[in-house]
Order: sequence, then structure tokens, then C-alpha cells
Amino acid sequence: MVKIRPMTDLSKKMNEIEDLCVTQNLPVFITKNGSERLVVMSHDYYEKLQAELAMYKKLIIAEGESRRSEMLDFNQVMDDIDSTLKEQMNGDQQISG
Repeated sequence: MVKIRPMTDLSKKMNEIEDLCVTQNLPVFITKNGSERLVVMSHDYYEKLQAELAMYKKLIIAEGESRRSEMLDFNQVMDDIDSTLKEQMNGDQQISG
């Protein structure tokens, strides 16, 4: 649930605002003359937002790269993986044998 508080609560009820941010792990929107001016949040909530933002950026970049790159045939990829694994297994057997 969104918490909205007036600017005067920053000085008068800071402990209460802090408690809301920390215990409920939600931001508190601070208004001045009825308009949103600030957002107060816990450090954990801020870090969570930053991590989500970084993940979304990586997803956007990866999606763009996948659209630009050549599509690979699934069966060919699986054959390549099988060949690589067989080569590694044969190499291990020759070394240990």
C-alpha cells in the first residue's frame, strides 16, 4: 500500500516514517502543497530497486544482441555440444589410461 505523508512529517514524525520504510519495506512519498516532492525508502529497498534496474538493463541488451545475431539451429548446437563432450571424455581417458 502506498504511503503518502506531508513534508511537515519529515521533522515531526521522522521515526514513524523510518519505521514504515524499514518494517514494511515500502517507499513513503512526501508531498508539499499536495504535490509529490520526495520519496523516502530504506536502504534495502533502494538496493533491491537498483538490482532490478540492472537486471532489466542486461535483459534489454541481451534481447537486442539476440535480435542482431544469427539464429542457430537447435540440432546443430546439440551436436556441437555432444562432440565437445565426447572429445573431452576421450581426452580424459587417454590421459588417465
